[in-house]
Amino acid sequence: MRINELSALVRGMTGHPRIIFDRLFDVWQGAGELILPEGIKDWVRERFGSSVGVEKQSIVKIVNRVTLEGALFNNLRSRRPLACGEERRLEDIIAEHREGCAFCQADDSTPLDVFGRLSIPGAVTAANVAKYDRWHSLIIPDEHNPLCFDDERVANNFALAGVWFNRVLEQAGQARDKESLYPFLMWNCLWPAGSSVVHGHLQVTVTGGMHYPQVERLRRAALGYRKRYGANYFDNLCAAHRSVGLAVESGRARVLISLTPIKEKETWIVMPEEDEGHLESLPRLGRLVGRVLACLRQTGTTSFNAAVYLPPPVPTSEDWSGFPLLARVVDRGDALGRTADFGGMELFAASVVAADPFSLLPDMHDQLCVSHL
Repeated sequence: MRINELSALVRGMTGHPRIIFDRLFDVWQGAGELILPEGIKDWVRERFGSSVGVEKQSIVKIVNRVTLEGALFNNLRSRRPLACGEERRLEDIIAEHREGCAFCQADDSTPLDVFGRLSIPGAVTAANVAKYDRWHSLIIPDEHNPLCFDDERVANNFALAGVWFNRVLEQAGQARDKESLYPFLMWNCLWPAGSSVVHGHLQVTVTGGMHYPQVERLRRAALGYRKRYGANYFDNLCAAHRSVGLAVESGRARVLISLTPIKEKETWIVMPEEDEGHLESLPRLGRLVGRVLACLRQTGTTSFNAAVYLPPPVPTSEDWSGFPLLARVVDRGDALGRTADFGGMELFAASVVAADPFSLLPDMHDQLCVSHL
């Protein structure tokens, strides 16, 4: 199965799966045509394999009707010429940054939160020296290499994030700060993902007033969907991805290879709330994020972004019912590449994507179905 076969697959769907898919997604497919001068045909054949597929390119546009997220797919773009980075091994460059690395000596070289430093075996917290928000800190593993982790280490980091969130909420309660209620977790790995420090680290924040705009926008879209159709948006989103073969189940969690990725290979992990609560479920989510990242590393990813959307752990004025614990993981490509993967289209129009979501499915299935978490 390939993305340019999706239209035919959807046309062949019937019954409830087709109803759900059409509620959520609009799929358009067309051809982008051009004329090649004789002088560049040899170069095109060498680079792309043939001139025919360049002269008539298959373009697939998918739009989420509920959230208005969308992506334009063209597999040909994965073979376009890109500027290469340094002709050095990434491992050597990472090792060079050990010298003088403050995060390798976090206890002595990083700031503390006002309530002190938190730690568990293998990781500590540090206040961010230049904060995004009132509450903004780091989870710093003791391993310097940002690509040296497994699902248990990721679970460990997520567990410490949960401890930090609870401590901030306790501190905010003591200060009668009723608005600091909305936790958020983010992980930027290496330079293309926006990391300014090589040593691996996660970022945790708690914001006030309302959740961050993209999280709040998703909550409102899901609420509007429930009011219109009487169904949970996230359940239907998972069902739509499952109907085209882009969902893998691991226990109660569902892993979706997104039909409308913000960039390459975006994967969602949707975990319904357990009796113990979202914060306490973070280690289980971390194990799944670790397995998704293991899959991406197998496909060549050396830089990535990950984020966790957490509903507020205490009651608020907004309706968060049915909103799951949600992680999003995005491939940012070659850590040493010089060509940015984000441009005007992503900022102002729609994401332009080279990777076929269906090509990721076999590796993802192998990683996630080894055992249930």
